[in-house]
Amino acid sequence: MKRDHDEKKLHSYIRDNHLETYMSADIFSISELLLFDKNEYLVEAGYPADYLCFLVNGEVIISACSTNDKSTCISYCHQFTIIGEAASLWQMAPCRSVRAMTRCTCIGINLTKYRQLLLNDLLFLQNICQILTCKLNTENELSQTLSDPLEVRLSRFILEYSIGQMFTFQLTNCADILNTSYRHLLRMLKCFCAMGILKKARNCYVIMDGTRLGEIANGTLVIGNPQP
Repeated sequence: MKRDHDEKKLHSYIRDNHLETYMSADIFSISELLLFDKNEYLVEAGYPADYLCFLVNGEVIISACSTNDKSTCISYCHQFTIIGEAASLWQMAPCRSVRAMTRCTCIGINLTKYRQLLLNDLLFLQNICQILTCKLNTENELSQTLSDPLEVRLSRFILEYSIGQMFTFQLTNCADILNTSYRHLLRMLKCFCAMGILKKARNCYVIMDGTRLGEIANGTLVIGNPQP
């Protein structure tokens, strides 16, 4: 983690994301601009984080470790979100890790200095309760889809994160988020191309048949296991 001491940039991020509306306290005076490199952990399971973070730029993956030390993606965030409100804020050891998938920029509040201030801020606590409820509902939906076949999860992911008809998502990150191997992901994408649903282009996949992709996503079109 690195600190950026550019106050003008810090204030700009706060205003652009309306962070001053999240609490009665003066966020401009208690926050810092924090930078995380790709693959750096914002939160590590078992260790309360020193900062409550507002992710304002970048992408993170939230994962949990099973008893066999296998990491399972619980959630993925690529837009504004709060990190550390479920455990670190309350000085509890988090059961999940948050890792930067790209370079990330956060507005951070030092919990050692300002934990009690935040816990006494009624407006802040009301917003945290609402955020936690939304996250719980979203993660419950995601956990229910873990048992779905890869083709269903992949088709949903492509439909959600395509820009226009172009799917440009980095495939190694995609594999992590979908809890599959990179090799198995490539086989499934090759299968979609063979079916005429996708077309491989330079640095992306183009959606050629959105209707059938949607049918796979909702389970009305079932495909067999792709060949190695």
